[in-house]
Amino acid sequence: MTKDLSVSTLLDFYGGLLTEKQRDVMELYYNDDLSLGEIAEQQGISRQGVHDSIKRSAEALNEYEKVLGLAAKQEDYKAQLVLFKSLALEVFEECKKVSFGRNIAEKTITLLETLDEKLDEFDNSKYIESI
Repeated sequence: MTKDLSVSTLLDFYGGLLTEKQRDVMELYYNDDLSLGEIAEQQGISRQGVHDSIKRSAEALNEYEKVLGLAAKQEDYKAQLVLFKSLALEVFEECKKVSFGRNIAEKTITLLETLDEKLDEFDNSKYIESI
């Protein structure tokens, strides 16, 4: 069974919608990187049962994403932040070229710091916890 790591992201968003048993199996497989056999032994079910549970749970997570689209919205939001950061860097570079741009440059630095904080939230998964 090959792992679709995008399911791990969906698990972060929608894991709470799965049953406790499904969530446990998915977390062991995707987050703890246990094999099907290891999970089967730990959960007291067959290896095939683990495989079926992962498959059904992944299908459910994909369906939740299709309906709710939270992961896609997060990606879009992050892409917008990256674009804003790029534009702010361009403004900053232009301000360095002219003497009267110091005030604008200082404000641009503040904007860049804010954008960096927001982008760091994605890397630390704080965005998911805030929704």
